Amino acid sequence: MLLILLNACQFEPVYKNKNLISNLCSIKVREIKPASQIYEINFKNELDYILCDKKVVSNEYILDWSIERRFKELIKSETNFTRRFEETLKIKFNLLDTNNNIIYTDEIMSKGAYNILEDEIISTKASKESLNTAISLNAARLVLDKIYLFMRNK
Repeated sequence: MLLILLNACQFEPVYKNKNLISNLCSIKVREIKPASQIYEINFKNELDYILCDKKVVSNEYILDWSIERRFKELIKSETNFTRRFEETLKIKFNLLDTNNNIIYTDEIMSKGAYNILEDEIISTKASKESLNTAISLNAARLVLDKIYLFMRNK
């Protein structure tokens, strides 16, 4: 039943579309700045890895990106011992051709939340570090999905 439904909606696994894979492999992700934060490094490394798992000599496209990071307090307990914060990464990206012409532009948001408890040092450090990694990796996958859909429709 599942195969019939997937076939009806023209589902095609990425690994079967050789042209699309070579196009994804021809995207060079813009390098990070020297003073980049760990979430920016995680984002760039994950995007490099999921776009193409092999080294490509010729780059037909350049992926330019920027990240805006925001925090928002969600909940504050009456005793001020427990608080909850939300972290948001807003990634704006442009896919450029070799002549620096923008061929696709979009943005995504990746969110996560963590608690600050009474033992603030231990619990907060662990929560924030795992959150930084998780939302950066999620953001990279969301960017890949957007680029994949754009290239598939192009």
